[in-house]
Amino acid sequence: MFKNLSEIEFVIVAGTVVLVLLAVFIISFLFLYQYRHNKHLSEKHLMQSQFQQALLQTQIEIQEQTLKTISQEIHDNVGQVLSLAKLNLGTFETMESESNQVKINDTKQLVSKAINDLRDLSRSLHGDKIAELGLQESIASELKILQNTGQYLTALTITGNNYKLEPQKEMVLFHIVQESLNNAIKHAKAKNIHIKISYQPELFSLAISDDGSGFDPAVLQSAETGIGLKSMQNRAALIGATFTLNSQNGNGTSITIELKRNNLTT
Repeated sequence: MFKNLSEIEFVIVAGTVVLVLLAVFIISFLFLYQYRHNKHLSEKHLMQSQFQQALLQTQIEIQEQTLKTISQEIHDNVGQVLSLAKLNLGTFETMESESNQVKINDTKQLVSKAINDLRDLSRSLHGDKIAELGLQESIASELKILQNTGQYLTALTITGNNYKLEPQKEMVLFHIVQESLNNAIKHAKAKNIHIKISYQPELFSLAISDDGSGFDPAVLQSAETGIGLKSMQNRAALIGATFTLNSQNGNGTSITIELKRNNLTT
């Protein structure tokens, strides 16, 4: 009987050990499977993020090249035609009719203004303006152009000490500002536009606000506006910035872009 009891105890102990080992194996297998699954998902998300980043980079490079081409065409073709027109008008300065002379002088002034405006536009599209003046002065120049039309009131507020960002990031931010101004004028019919630039040790921020018609962000007024906003969001994401949009029907629109300190330079 003692022998049988010992055998039973042995079987129980052996069975328990086997069950414990089996449980350890199953748990280890589940942990390993979960680890590999999580690693696979992480690698998948990383690849998707890298692909999206590369796609955005390619889109912006194509847009930049297109703008450069348009800029060159404006400078080489339209600018030259207006310059020739101005020279031709100068040959009629000896005309006897005083009224004709006044009209010619007025026309020359208009052509001169058109040439200067086209040069500014050409530089703005090509990116030379941002490289030469920097982001802050380029934005100030854009607002001055609007102010000089007599149809808009603009303001630029600066806080903190000015510091440089990477050229590509300044280019992206400048194009976001341009798109915002275009939306404010073309779609929102704004009359007052205010831009704030804040240089903080840990954060760079850029805010554009207007007193236009505003809109419901969930239901965009037009497909064109939606495309413009999506483009701005994509540009901000490309340089690691946050993009915040606030707008209400009848209460204008404000856009804020923020870059954390560790994203200011790479």
